[in-house]
Amino acid sequence: MEDIFVVKRCNKISVQGRRAGEVSQQQPIAAIWYRIADTRTGGGFIGDGYERIEDAMRECRRLNAASSRGSRKV
Repeated sequence: MEDIFVVKRCNKISVQGRRAGEVSQQQPIAAIWYRIADTRTGGGFIGDGYERIEDAMRECRRLNAASSRGSRKV
């Protein structure tokens, strides 16, 4: 059976604002994070993002296991 939830790597851009009176603006900080996508909704993301892929994969496995247990009860 195909997994319902999959981990996707996403760009994470933190835009830093500036205070009144500051002349220059700091550069945005570019990083990556990992989100869990629901394949049933066309790839819509669920939950929070994860800094580490291991954390995202663990949660993804948990969600897939829970969804497969739920579908067997029906």
